[in-house]
Amino acid sequence: MRRLLLPVLTFLLLATAVGCASKEGIEMISVSGDLGEKPKVSFEKPFEAEETESQVIAGGDGGAIKKGQKVVIDYVGINGRDGKEFDSSWQRGVPASFVVQQGQLINGFVKGLVGKSVGDRVLLTIPPKDGYGDQGNQEAGIKGSDTLIFVVDVKDAYTPLRQAKGETVAPPDGLPTVKTDEEGRPTAVNVPKTDPPKDFVAQPLIRGNGSKVTPQSTIDVHYTGVNWRTGKVFESSWNAGAPVSFPMAGIAVAGLKEGLVGQTVGSRVLLVIPPDKGFGQDLPNTDLKKTDTVVFVIDILGPT
Repeated sequence: MRRLLLPVLTFLLLATAVGCASKEGIEMISVSGDLGEKPKVSFEKPFEAEETESQVIAGGDGGAIKKGQKVVIDYVGINGRDGKEFDSSWQRGVPASFVVQQGQLINGFVKGLVGKSVGDRVLLTIPPKDGYGDQGNQEAGIKGSDTLIFVVDVKDAYTPLRQAKGETVAPPDGLPTVKTDEEGRPTAVNVPKTDPPKDFVAQPLIRGNGSKVTPQSTIDVHYTGVNWRTGKVFESSWNAGAPVSFPMAGIAVAGLKEGLVGQTVGSRVLLVIPPDKGFGQDLPNTDLKKTDTVVFVIDILGPT
């Protein structure tokens, strides 16, 4: 997901070249359509730019975006050379999220979004030097000389938590237990040497005081997944060293969706997912079978 976004839009003073002095650079691009819906973008091709520019097409009333925050956006990316769309969250049907920080995305996106507000529709024009450089992006059909154009709807901006934070909740007996380090981060999940419960379990271990997760949320989490039958970890973002972000609408595992919706940001949740609410298949490169009960320990880190 972090690489889904390609920066776009800068400006070229075409006025001199075509004998028209009324509009220059980013002003030569027309954006129409209602906020929240995929916009229509028109301009004279080819469009080129020397510097990154940004323009608020429709203003929002949310907080200002800061470097290092995570943003949730809908966007469309268009190549200024030929006017072809190369990427779009609207086309996929779910918003995208990423950290506004150099090294996480191209510099033009950072320059264009920092200081804008949640709720804004922003037009960005990004030259190659702030985009993919001389190498371009062959997979997206972008040459090293192409200027990129983006229209971005900013849906949210926040600073994710590092781990769960809130009120400790004592779980009932008989459930898996979580071992933590000195800073409270999960290091191991111990599964009882008993048969797993037949019913689905969603048990908060820490109850955060952030916003509630909805079926439409895009959330950041740290998690560990354990096979009840073997007691072995089959996947862990903690072990991988970085949290993950995903839209709730894209979750295919029924137990995960059921267990997270309604929980609050900052919470640590223990999920025990029986096979009928699980993956529905053997997981490749793991010991997990479709008939296994799955245990998840999930820290909900954002949005705040």
